[in-house]
Amino acid sequence: MYDTPTFVLLNDTRGKVHVYDGTFCCHLQYLKLPQSGSRELYALGAFAGTHLVNGRYALQVCALVCCAGSDQSSCGQIVEEAETKMDFILEGQFETKHVYPSVLASKMVLEDPKHFRKSADGRVTLKHSDMTAGLVTACLYGRMYHLGDSNMI
Repeated sequence: MYDTPTFVLLNDTRGKVHVYDGTFCCHLQYLKLPQSGSRELYALGAFAGTHLVNGRYALQVCALVCCAGSDQSSCGQIVEEAETKMDFILEGQFETKHVYPSVLASKMVLEDPKHFRKSADGRVTLKHSDMTAGLVTACLYGRMYHLGDSNMI
């Protein structure tokens, strides 16, 4: 969406990683399922700030993404197909109750998140497994409505 998240690469087939954008933090626990010869690069991204394209509004976003190429600069670019299936737990501590989960599989198939939980202290957890196709992106998208919107189209 033309925002500039901070990315951390997922270099192993399993692990725990976290990434910060200022004080906003995203956590990921993951397991890449064996794929024959797949060399796809994945990253965990965090964005906390003002979205400026096609409107102006505040966001907090945790995103697990399949990168478009083999280097970090390609993370966040458009990807429509992926081979790698992944089991994961994606978490963030949000300053809004308006957090929306999404899991997008290869060929733009939207999957129903297996487990989505919000706690009273703002911690949001998305847990997903048994993917039907490769993971393109999984996201926790927080809209900060209380900060106000302007220039909405």
